[in-house]
Parts: sequence; C-alpha cells; structure tokens
Amino acid sequence: MKYIYSLSVLVCLLLFNCKSQVAPKESSNKSETSFIETKWVLTKLNGDVLNLSKTELEQPFIKLTAKDNGVGGNGGCNSFGGTYTLKDNQQIEFSQMMATMRYCEGSSIENVFMGNLQKARSYILTDGELTFKDENGYVLASFEPSTEKVTN
Repeated sequence: MKYIYSLSVLVCLLLFNCKSQVAPKESSNKSETSFIETKWVLTKLNGDVLNLSKTELEQPFIKLTAKDNGVGGNGGCNSFGGTYTLKDNQQIEFSQMMATMRYCEGSSIENVFMGNLQKARSYILTDGELTFKDENGYVLASFEPSTEKVTN
C-alpha cells in the first residue's frame, strides 16, 4: 500500500509539472514583432527629412504583415507589394517589389524610396522610429507609426 501511495504522488507531481511548463515563444526579440502589422509613414529618406512636393499624391508608407511575410505600401503615387525575410541580428531583406504603373509627374521620391527598400539589409526600432540601413550601415529610410488603422 505504501508503494502505491508513493507511486501515485510521484505520478501527480510529474503530471502537474508537465502542465505548468510554458512553451517557449518563437521569437524572443520584441522589436521583431512590434513593428509588424503597423503602418509606418516615411519621414526621412537617405537621412534627410522628407519634404513632399505638391506632385506627391500620398504620404509614402510601408506595412509588414505576419501572414506570408508580406510587405506593401505606397511610394507616394504607386502601390507596391512583395515579401520580406527577417534574419538574426535585426537583418531584413525584401523581395523584388511589384508596383502599379500609374504615371505621376515628379515621382523622384518614390523612385529613391523603392530603390532604398531593395538595398535595405538591417532595421532598428528606437523610440518609436523604424529605420532601414544598407549593408554598410548607411540610413536609407526612417518611419514613424501612423495613427490611422490599415485594413488588409
């Protein structure tokens, strides 16, 4: 009888111990998940504060989604989309973007913005600002979170 009681206590301890363990999260880096699913509005391009001219039709923005690692946005005139890959040490890489081909006069900001996304190799999220840098650490683009909701 003493043997059965001891065995029962041991089994109960093992069962309770197994159920109380929490499965580890897939991503331990908070900044990786905090900038995904947020609309980020472009504020700086090549380190310079963005000054939109009257020819820009929309504030350039980007949004990364968790579903299928999708990325989309608007360069100021044309909408674009593609995919992204997050790697260790805050490394990021974007696929070749597909964009609408709407004609917009004076879309130089859009051209630079889209080119810089292709060059982006790392990101930093500091004090609510998302920054993409190239392989040499040069600042390509900086963003602030939008206050408006974006639907997919």
